Amino acid sequence: MKALLVIDIQERFMKESPAYEEERFISVVNKAIKFFRKNEDLIVYVHHLEGGVKPNTAGWGFDPRILKNESDPCVWKTKGSAFDGTDLRKILDKHKIDEITICGLVTQNCIRSSAIGSIEEGFKTNLIKKGTTNWAENPQETIDRVEAELEGLGLKLVELK
Repeated sequence: MKALLVIDIQERFMKESPAYEEERFISVVNKAIKFFRKNEDLIVYVHHLEGGVKPNTAGWGFDPRILKNESDPCVWKTKGSAFDGTDLRKILDKHKIDEITICGLVTQNCIRSSAIGSIEEGFKTNLIKKGTTNWAENPQETIDRVEAELEGLGLKLVELK
């Protein structure tokens, strides 16, 4: 079985400043959500809790442009990796997941950490091309560098048709 992890696309983070190619990013993520939902695969939404961002507080929720069903499982994390100190592994095991595809924020931090965590946990791991973004000084260079590093660890870049 397959799962899509949609990581940290929360209102607070999206409102801080425009993300690199933000509209393209939102479109690619929503396309992935539709694709996984159509195939009846698991979709897990990951929320980053930090500072004033706590459940049910301003900025905690996902950006309203993201297609999110309230019935989909959510994971709350306080570290970069969605696997570190969360019940994500338990959720994935319950659904017999062996392949994970990742999209979300921020390329060089939580996306990178979660992808490495997925690989270390033994999952076949994919990253959606153009499905991550950031606010780095050189955002595309950052994306290219992280994608190359993760491919070197066994991750596969995928484009959804």
